[in-house]
Amino acid sequence: MSRYNQILGVGAALMDLLAHVDDSFITSTDRPKGGMTLVDPPVQRDLLAKLGQNPSEAPGGSACNTLVGISRLGTKARFLGKRGPDPRGDRLETALKDAGLDLSLARGTQDTGCVLSAVTPDAQRTMFTSLGASAEFVASDLDSVSLDGVGLVYIEGYLLFNTPFFDAVLDKANRAGVPVALDCGSFDVVQIFRDHLRHLLGSRRISALLANEDESRALTETDPEPSLEWISQHVDLAVVKLGARGALLAEGNKRSVVPANSVSKVIDTTGAGDLWAAGLFAGLDRGWDLSKSGHLAGLVASEVIQVLGAQIPAAGWDRIHKGI
Repeated sequence: MSRYNQILGVGAALMDLLAHVDDSFITSTDRPKGGMTLVDPPVQRDLLAKLGQNPSEAPGGSACNTLVGISRLGTKARFLGKRGPDPRGDRLETALKDAGLDLSLARGTQDTGCVLSAVTPDAQRTMFTSLGASAEFVASDLDSVSLDGVGLVYIEGYLLFNTPFFDAVLDKANRAGVPVALDCGSFDVVQIFRDHLRHLLGSRRISALLANEDESRALTETDPEPSLEWISQHVDLAVVKLGARGALLAEGNKRSVVPANSVSKVIDTTGAGDLWAAGLFAGLDRGWDLSKSGHLAGLVASEVIQVLGAQIPAAGWDRIHKGI
């Protein structure tokens, strides 16, 4: 029996441009390694020109990655995004349909957004994002979106850069009585919008919050364990992800420490948190407890960090399904 029936994800519809770089490339950008920086299209074009290589292309966007994973794991998933009128948007839409997603893609006037995901030898990814059409989201884009049959609305922290639309999504879900799960997305996001996030949490407008160690520290200014307890006072489900050290989960008075799955070699951490969330909510949708759902989350994340980009190949999904 499905706990959520259908999960609606809301976020940026983006194409990832994936490239291996050395640390000097990141240093030359004067941007924080491992973070996400919004850039204008001319800046992104200059960065691409400096690569000296043609990056590979794959569907991306934080919530989009999560919803693809949720769909691959057998839970009904629908994605709301905004694409442009360009061929990149056509390729993105086709890829998402092939992944099994139901789509509610609005059309913008700018080209479809894209992300340069620069991966250093230590497998860290640093993202330079040009939102394109995704930045054109407005509250009226929600008018035709029905929440009938939706048991969870999943949103990415990056939407906070469009705060009016982010708040409109929350308003719609709150009015409909549909719980909202938020993945913080990046420590940069939390640093910029910490006051707004703390206000939303204090008013209990968010039901589940997922943060990695850096994000939780930016939000609560404390270590992972007390950070988890602080977050759990404001949401029904709290998660602090610790990378290779696993994750801490809290739901009501239940606590779970979930170890990470070991892998022989990490290729790229792009999408690791997104796919971890996919495993968690797919497990919870099955009615599993925190520990078992967290195990599935770790299993999915361990597959995506062994490939370049956030798209797990068919062989990886076969291993995941056999490991469930």
